[in-house]
Amino acid sequence: MKKKIIWGAVSVVALVLAILFFRYRWYKLDYYIPKHPLQFSAPFRTMAQHDSLMQDKSWPYVLEITTDRSELLYYGSWHTTSPDDPQIAEIKQLWDEFDPTIAVTENRLGLFVGNLEAGVSYFAEFGALFALARRDDIPIYTLEPPWEVEVAEMKAGFPTEEVTLFYTLRVFLSERGQGKTREEIDDLARHLLKKRGSRPGLEGSLPNLAALDSVWNERFSGLGPWRDLPPNAIHPGAEPTRLNALANLANEIRDRHATAVILDLMDQGERIFALAGGSHVVKQEPVLRAGVGEETDVRVKWSER
Repeated sequence: MKKKIIWGAVSVVALVLAILFFRYRWYKLDYYIPKHPLQFSAPFRTMAQHDSLMQDKSWPYVLEITTDRSELLYYGSWHTTSPDDPQIAEIKQLWDEFDPTIAVTENRLGLFVGNLEAGVSYFAEFGALFALARRDDIPIYTLEPPWEVEVAEMKAGFPTEEVTLFYTLRVFLSERGQGKTREEIDDLARHLLKKRGSRPGLEGSLPNLAALDSVWNERFSGLGPWRDLPPNAIHPGAEPTRLNALANLANEIRDRHATAVILDLMDQGERIFALAGGSHVVKQEPVLRAGVGEETDVRVKWSER
C-alpha cells in the first residue's frame, strides 16, 4: 500500500512537471524563407545616415505601416534583460492592441523553460514577444537568416578565420563581464570559439585560442589585446575599423533577410508584429516604405533625448 502511495505521488509530480514544461518551454525559432526573391526598391540607411537621424532621438523607435491588405508594427528596441524595463510593458500593451496574425523577431532563441519574465532575463526583450505569441497561439519566426546563408555571405567579404574570430568575440565581449581571472576569461573564449567555430562553413578555421591569438596579432593588433576590448569595439560603425567592418557586413546581411521576410509577409496580407534592435528598424525603414508601394499609411514614433 505504501509503495502504491509513493508511486502515485511520483506520478502526480511527474505529470505536473510535464504540464509545466510544455506550458513554459522555449525552443529555437523556425526560419522564415521568403517565397520569392525580392529586388529592393530603395537603399538601406547607412550607419552615417542612421547616426545623423538618431542624434536627437532615442529608443524605442516604432514604425507602423498600413496598406489596404496588411499591417506592420515594427518595434525597434533598446536591448534589455530587465523584466521591469518600461519597454516590456509597452510591448505587451502594443501586442494586445495590435492583435497580430504573425510575429517575427531578431534572435533565434533556444531551449529554455520559464515564464515571460524569466524569458526576458535570458533572451532579452525578444523573450517577451515569444511568450506573448505562445500565450495567444500566434506563429512566430526568427528574422535571422539561416546560419549557413549568413556565414556564406560573410565569407564572401572576409577570410574564413576572421569571420570565426568575429562571431566568437561578438558573444565573448557581451558575456565577459567584470572580475574574471585570466583563466576564466580564456575558458569562456575557448568555449565560445568551439561553439561558434562549428557553424557550417567555419569548421576548423580557428582550431584553438593560439590560432585566434595569431590571427589577432597579425591583423587586428592595432586595436589592443582582444581580451580587454570594450563591447562597442565590435559594434557596427560609420567609420569602421576592420572589426567594425565585419559587424557592418553581418548586420547588412541580417537586415536584407529581415526586410525580405517582412515584405513577403505583408504581401500575404498578414498583421505582423516585428521586434528588433532599434538600429535595424531605422536602417530598414526606407526599404520597407518603398517596398509596400504608395497606398500606405506610415507612422513613426520615438523618444526624445
